[in-house]
Amino acid sequence: MARVVFRQSRPPNRQRDSEPAWPGTMVSGCASGLAVAAAAAWRARVEGRSAWRPINGMSHMVWGRRAAVQERVTIRYTGSGLLLNALACGFWACVYHLLPVPRGPVYFVRSAGRAIGVSILAYVTDYYLVPRRFTPGFELSLSRRSFPWVYGALAAGLVAPDWLAPVRSRSDK
Repeated sequence: MARVVFRQSRPPNRQRDSEPAWPGTMVSGCASGLAVAAAAAWRARVEGRSAWRPINGMSHMVWGRRAAVQERVTIRYTGSGLLLNALACGFWACVYHLLPVPRGPVYFVRSAGRAIGVSILAYVTDYYLVPRRFTPGFELSLSRRSFPWVYGALAAGLVAPDWLAPVRSRSDK
């Protein structure tokens, strides 16, 4: 059974230079995609709406604004919304993993700062740089008060795999 330990000297879940970074990027992308979808669904319930509405709203890029008013699970809206969310979170995981790896005794604080920075960049890109048709669609079904929760979930999902990585053996150095 693997032990989960928080280390401070070496960043966990980082491959050596000769190893590809894709496994860590994929794990961070999946974790952040799940976290964002869960946060959006939770915030919709807090606001008195269907939990599926913001997830369906993510598919407005494909199906138009009518996707944001869908209350039920459907292959068309929910499936494409989850797929688009996974692709977007995968992109932000790539950005997160391309940034320099923090080192030293405050690794966890620095890696959290990296994740928060990427999340802020995602928000600015989503709502100020891309055309309205390509926004995530949260604005169609959630109030602005929910955005910090959703983008905070993105940051948490990006950094969680690094924080929870199993300790490697001492021979891995």
